Amino acid sequence: MTWKFGIATDIGGRAEQQDRVDVIRAADGKRSLLVVADGMGGHHGGALAAQAVIDTANNFFDSNSSDPLAALEQLCQQVHQSVISVEREGKQSPGSTVVMLYLDGDEACWAHIGDSRLYHFRNDKVLSRTLDHSMVQLLVTQGEMSEEEMATSPLQNQLYMRLGSEQPPEPELNAGQVQQGDLFLLCSDGFWEYVSPDEVSDALANNELDDATSQLVSLARERGGEGGDNISVAIAQFGKEKKKLGWFF
Repeated sequence: MTWKFGIATDIGGRAEQQDRVDVIRAADGKRSLLVVADGMGGHHGGALAAQAVIDTANNFFDSNSSDPLAALEQLCQQVHQSVISVEREGKQSPGSTVVMLYLDGDEACWAHIGDSRLYHFRNDKVLSRTLDHSMVQLLVTQGEMSEEEMATSPLQNQLYMRLGSEQPPEPELNAGQVQQGDLFLLCSDGFWEYVSPDEVSDALANNELDDATSQLVSLARERGGEGGDNISVAIAQFGKEKKKLGWFF
């Protein structure tokens, strides 16, 4: 069984695309790293920060390690330093979120910093998702806000952890064995604010992977309107041949 990938982005209602997304494949074709970075920090600064994340991940891809989770944590610290370097060179204060997924056969490991998300789907249902490093996520965890209220809260963009801050980030790390048909969706907040997991499942159930990915991003763009954020999505699906839905080792 193999992995299939879909990627789509849209500038949304913004003047500049400050998201970056990539699927990095090992030379042997057996291992992959998906990365979504959502830059922040003013004109051009956020785009430079997000691009620094992608460039660093590509350069790190060929490193060897027998411990994928430790490698992901190391990479998180490296991309953090890369974003800090952007600030020094440009005299700006850029930052970025990041969510990454490493795949090797039926092994999956992931890490995130900020409010770009990873969803793990099984049998068209969300098995798990990453928890944002944001004020609204804390309110949900404390029972003071519902999941449905997160996207429209005025506190939605207030992060307590990001790349490029003075405080070194402490990435959330997870791993798991996958089953045939399992699907991972990585996205920036410009996507999850407007598209529900049920809508993701429906689109993927009724369309080829590439088409579904594009349709979902178009839906987020339509709902975001003129003031909508940048949108980025990367999808990986394991061994489900009827849908068209390596790393540093």
